[in-house]
Parts: sequence; C-alpha cells; structure tokens
Amino acid sequence: MPRRGTRVGAGALLATALMLLVFMVPAWAATKTVTLTIDNVFEPGSVSIPVGDTVTFSWEGGFHDVTFGDGTVSGAPTADTTTTWSRSFSTAGSYPFVCSVHQASGMTGTITVQAAGGSGAGGSSEAALPMTGPEDTILPVVGLTMFLAGAAAMVMARRRKTR
Repeated sequence: MPRRGTRVGAGALLATALMLLVFMVPAWAATKTVTLTIDNVFEPGSVSIPVGDTVTFSWEGGFHDVTFGDGTVSGAPTADTTTTWSRSFSTAGSYPFVCSVHQASGMTGTITVQAAGGSGAGGSSEAALPMTGPEDTILPVVGLTMFLAGAAAMVMARRRKTR
C-alpha cells in the first residue's frame, strides 16, 4: 500500500498537470457562419472577427459562389445546399466579398478582421464588447504559479518520505 507522502505527491502532480492544461493551452479560434440564401443575399452581410478566426459560408439555396477582392474563390458557382466553404484570416483588415453570379443585384458582404486588442485596419462600426473574463496575459502566470506550487508539494512529500 502506498505511503501517504507518495499519494500527496501524485495528487499534486495530477492537479498541476490539469491546471497547466486548463490555463496554458492557447485559446481556440472561433468560427462564424455566413449563409448564402435563396433570396440572393449573404446573411449576415457584415461580420467582424478577431485575427485567427474562420468564417464558414453555408449554401441555403440558389446558385452562388463566394469571391473575395484578393482573388480567393470558393470554387465554381453551385446550387448544392450541402456545400460549405471556410476561410481563415491571419491579417487584420477589411475583406469585401461578392457572389460573382449575383453581384449586380447587390449580393455583397464584408468581413472585418480586428487585430488583437483593437479594431482591424479597416476599422469597425461595431462597438467593442466589454471584457468579461480574465485577461489572456494572466492565464499563463496563474498556470505557472500552480505548477510551482505542485512542484513544491512534491518536494515536501519526498522529504517527508525519506525521514
């Protein structure tokens, strides 16, 4: 049967590993969806995201494609309602897009990619959301502190074991 000190050390190690996993894993990028509707509109027509996020375009009906001003295209126009296409954005700025088939009838949109901690190079008319959680910079500090506390607990448990 394991001694008490061994169990304390193993428990501290497990707690430390879990805290590192929770606090030091980078935040996952989010995905927003824009629907290409049967009424020949992008819904929503304007999307704001932070750098690193992805926008997924989902066909609802109609014969559409997604074409960006920089030449990025979803592929040939299609009416297949099972079609989805995604694009990730690694640079802040404004990214206008159109359906090449329905551009003349106003099927256009814009993605505003905001730099970390601010608005994108193209700016945004949307108000910034208030911060509701701890700042990203504090999470690694908390994780490191918990790691050091766990390591200290293990050292103390080993000292007790050798006595």
